[in-house]
Amino acid sequence: MKPLLEIHGLTKLFGSGCGHCLPGGVSPEEGNRCGRCGTVVGCGDVSLMVYPGEVLGVVGESGSGKSTLVRLIHFELDATAGEIYLNNGKEDAARENLLMQSPFRRRQIRSRHMGIVYQNPWLGLRMQVSSGGNIAEKLLAAGWRNVSEIRKRAAFLLERTEIPVNRMDEPPANFSGGMQQRVQIAKALSNNPQVLLLDEVTTGLDLSVQARVLDLIRNLQRELAVAMIVVSHDLGVIRLLCQRTIVMRHGRVVESGLTDQVLEDPRHEYTQLLVSSQL
Repeated sequence: MKPLLEIHGLTKLFGSGCGHCLPGGVSPEEGNRCGRCGTVVGCGDVSLMVYPGEVLGVVGESGSGKSTLVRLIHFELDATAGEIYLNNGKEDAARENLLMQSPFRRRQIRSRHMGIVYQNPWLGLRMQVSSGGNIAEKLLAAGWRNVSEIRKRAAFLLERTEIPVNRMDEPPANFSGGMQQRVQIAKALSNNPQVLLLDEVTTGLDLSVQARVLDLIRNLQRELAVAMIVVSHDLGVIRLLCQRTIVMRHGRVVESGLTDQVLEDPRHEYTQLLVSSQL
């Protein structure tokens, strides 16, 4: 099967860089700060593939580079080096490194083919704009223009994500944290994205709310068969949602494989530490 998303050598350095930390960055064993020039390796030489309908987990402790990776894929940060390819399903389409495209072209791709749900709903929603208006904003960016169709789509998505449709015209600021996350999910799915990025979506929620949000995500993924990248430090979330998992430390991938294999029989000592700390 042809990969939907291909990433090769993705690197983000916060600093000028030098011969020691370029091109791939310092090794995970050295930490994420170059001892010679002080450059911080946010993401170092990361390569991965995501296939249609697959859920890929990204796990690691705080500061491991998980969220930086997601922000690079979503074009919120400019990469220092690397390649990103997105298969649009057209056999005759030219293969293009998205990182080499203009900022306008990258925004088009993000609006039409990607969705994202942040840990903090304030990053993904305009809290004083109605829930329907938040979804409409995403649809307008994706090229929708018919107001009636936009409103119907917003109502449908809010209903699917368990938000009462009669509250569509209320701002997310009036909602609980779990409801805000569900509005984010509705917004992220509004453009029928090829890839959905989930960045610590259950962190900070009550356990009962976490369970409902995770159940919703799992059901929507089965129904829509959308490819997902799920970032979490919670191995329970990764085990529940993901078929394959990569483990990051200091901006580098230290282990990858099938989720059950990585969590049940970890090979790298850092992964072993992560698994044992959550037992």
